[in-house]
Amino acid sequence: VSDRTRQLRKVNEIGQTVTSILDPDELLLRAARLIEGEFDCYYTAFFLLDISGQWAELKEATGEAGRVLRENKHRLGIDGKGLVSTAIRTKQARIALDTGNDSVRFDNPLLPYTRSQIAIPLLVGEQLLGALEMHSTKENAFSQQEVDTYQNMANQITIALENSRLFTEAQQSLSNPGRCHPGSI
Repeated sequence: VSDRTRQLRKVNEIGQTVTSILDPDELLLRAARLIEGEFDCYYTAFFLLDISGQWAELKEATGEAGRVLRENKHRLGIDGKGLVSTAIRTKQARIALDTGNDSVRFDNPLLPYTRSQIAIPLLVGEQLLGALEMHSTKENAFSQQEVDTYQNMANQITIALENSRLFTEAQQSLSNPGRCHPGSI
């Protein structure tokens, strides 16, 4: 019970922090770093769907691996076999507990120490924005019992991300008052 309580406290702290951030890039950066620190992940990443809905583009990731992948504009096809692609396609969290033996795992030479991995869809209602991916150096770091907690955290981040996007759109609209907007005719 005390472990579960600590985990829920961490999720609430992350949710409170990200809801106050109005810049989407800053929000993802802070969320990734907080998750990495609070949940002892050695790699945390956010993938967002592109406009076509066929690719999940890496928008933020931690560590040296994250820097390299961002610089290379890393993206995954949603029809792929990896955890992120599957989580997006099915709109359900996916866990690889012993990734050395898990055929679903996406082998990435930049992440050789991964022993556990989870991918959680970023959902606002039925609208899918992408996925949160977390890696641990520990075997069995993520359990099925914790999926709801991680999904709750992902939902809070997704709502904050959507709010920041809407805020940015409103700011742009106010700075361009003469521009015709769809639906304003």
